[in-house]
Amino acid sequence: MNIFKRFRKITLTEKEKVREALKATKVCGAINDLREMKMDNGETRLWLNPHNQKFFNFGWFTYQDFYDWTKGQGVIVKGKTQEEKDKFWEAAIFESEHDYGWAIGYHMKHFNCIDHTYWTKVKSTGYSLNTYVDVPLKITKSNHVEIISKVFGDICRYYSSTELTYNSFMGRKIDSEFQGSKNVLFMLGIGYYGACNTPEEPLNLSWVADICKYKAVYLYLLKNGVKIPDYDFIDKYLSS
Repeated sequence: MNIFKRFRKITLTEKEKVREALKATKVCGAINDLREMKMDNGETRLWLNPHNQKFFNFGWFTYQDFYDWTKGQGVIVKGKTQEEKDKFWEAAIFESEHDYGWAIGYHMKHFNCIDHTYWTKVKSTGYSLNTYVDVPLKITKSNHVEIISKVFGDICRYYSSTELTYNSFMGRKIDSEFQGSKNVLFMLGIGYYGACNTPEEPLNLSWVADICKYKAVYLYLLKNGVKIPDYDFIDKYLSS
């Protein structure tokens, strides 16, 4: 008796092949269970509601459209030309590889709120180990945004030398430092506590602390030669 007769040959359906192809990629995921439908012209298409709807389109697509998607090509990837599609594809890969990649893409336009170039000028007297501020920040009624920018800028610069991830020790440490800085500024009458996502303005201490963290991640990636996607193009494309 041929031993191979004991086993039933298993053949994947076209839909199952598509599912396996999507699983093999980092970014091609669907929220829905792919549903087949026969179109009026007799062509079979699958409904797609992608996880990442910023970079990918939803709709009814052919099997080949899905295979093209896994290569960063075709109608599922946003963009009119392949050069434009490459920008969306690169951004999708970038955000899948870095914990705060999505935040860089969304908040980069606000990074100028944080002055990471600011250094506190200090001085020491005689042989003492004591260190003092040489040029202290002066608070006026009209410069609260500047004070916030420099206080958080100092934190941003310091933490841009280390990798911040969701569960890293340094990620938790910067959050603790933010809490102290926010409380001091708040007690001095500088800024206020709003939601972490609105309003998007520097005086909102909850919001600006997050911007500081995201900019620190951005600076770290730049220092380590990581290519940042062309988010300026993507924002303009999506808003047009």
